[in-house]
Amino acid sequence: MDILPALQLGSLVVVYAAHAARDEITHVAAKLALRGPVTVLDSGNRFQAYRIAHLLRRDTTDIRKAANRLFIRRAFTCYQMLALLENAPALRQPYLILDLLNSFYDDQIRSQEVDRLLETCIRQINRLRQFAPVAVTLGQPLLEERAYLIEKVCEVADTVFTEEETVLQEAQLSLF
Repeated sequence: MDILPALQLGSLVVVYAAHAARDEITHVAAKLALRGPVTVLDSGNRFQAYRIAHLLRRDTTDIRKAANRLFIRRAFTCYQMLALLENAPALRQPYLILDLLNSFYDDQIRSQEVDRLLETCIRQINRLRQFAPVAVTLGQPLLEERAYLIEKVCEVADTVFTEEETVLQEAQLSLF
């Protein structure tokens, strides 16, 4: 899954995969940090700082310079994710939004409220993408009744990458 070529000015790229494409987006973040500043908004605690440092070490001796180009903000509720998006300045640098929907699966929040919050988040993402490329990762829904949220996000994307999970079927082993 090669996400970097799809990240163009004004584009919204959605990556829907197991574990919210944690490994793939980590590689993208490291490569982007080598080029310039990157804003990372992490909703599912997916940001792998040590892994990024390891990846940066492969390509540069000045890890500190590249690492300082990563601006990381975390949200632990859907309200915090909305606040992060609303307060994110519209800069001309890529935005990586990790596991956007993770906090939207909180069963303590009514579905109508979740819908309202997500629609507002999408408006904010559209605001940001006017100035820079935006990549959003999505993981498997934690609540089946909220799986439709994935479709809502994918509908506004320019490009959607999906990763098919390999399902191993159990086979009856013979005794002899």
